[in-house]
Amino acid sequence: MRSIGHAGVGAAVLDTRVAGRTVQLAAKQLFNMFPTPMFTGMLPDVTLCDRIERKLREVQRSGKGFASPGGSILAYMTPDDLQNLPEMRDLVEIIMAETASILDLYAVKRDSHYITNMWANIANPNRRHNFHIHPNCLLSGIVYIKTPKNCGRTIFASPRMNAKNIEPSYLQKNDLNADIFSMPPERGRMLIWPSHVPHAVEQGTADEAEDRIVVAFNVMIRGLIEQVTARLDLG
Repeated sequence: MRSIGHAGVGAAVLDTRVAGRTVQLAAKQLFNMFPTPMFTGMLPDVTLCDRIERKLREVQRSGKGFASPGGSILAYMTPDDLQNLPEMRDLVEIIMAETASILDLYAVKRDSHYITNMWANIANPNRRHNFHIHPNCLLSGIVYIKTPKNCGRTIFASPRMNAKNIEPSYLQKNDLNADIFSMPPERGRMLIWPSHVPHAVEQGTADEAEDRIVVAFNVMIRGLIEQVTARLDLG
C-alpha cells in the first residue's frame, strides 16, 4: 500500500554500476505516463462539518434514505440529492469551484458542469465497504464530516493493477510500484478523483460509540462531445 508521506522516486534510482564504475545515460529523464491524480484539501471553515452533521441527522430521523437491515453493522445512506438542500449550499459552492479548477486542469471542453448526486453515509466507524467505482460521471469525491480515531480509511486502487502480467516482489513500496493509495481520514478534508478509480473503505479499529460520517458526490459536464464516430450531446 502507498500511503501519503512516503518519499518520491528520483533519477538516482536509474544509476547502474558495472565493475566499480558508474554506467548511465546522459541527460536522463523520468516521465510519469498517464498519471492518475488525487486532489485534496481542507474545508476553509471546518465548523461547516457540524452544521452538515446536524442536517444529516435530521434527514436520518425523517425516515428518508436507506438503512442497513436489522442485525447488520450500522450503515445508513441518505437520499442522493443532498445538493438541493439549502443547508448544503456552502459545501456545494466549494465543490463546484474546486471541480471547475480540476476540469480546467484537464482542459475539458464543456458548457458547464454540475453535481449529479450527493449523499451521505453514516456508519459504524469500523464498517468495511468493498471496492467499487462511480459510473456515469467524470469526477467523484468525498468530504469527511466525522472521523472517530482509528476509523476505516478510504483506499484507492490503481485502475491498471489487473492489467499486470507479472508482479515481482519489492524491497519497499513507492510511487512506481504501489497499487493501493490511502491517507488518514480527517474531519473537513475533501478528496476528489477520476470516477473510474476503484475505491473502498478499510475495516477500522475505532471506539464504536461514534459514527463515521462522509458526504460523497459525483460531478458531470454539460455540452457537446465532438469526437469522430463518438459524438455525444450531454446538453
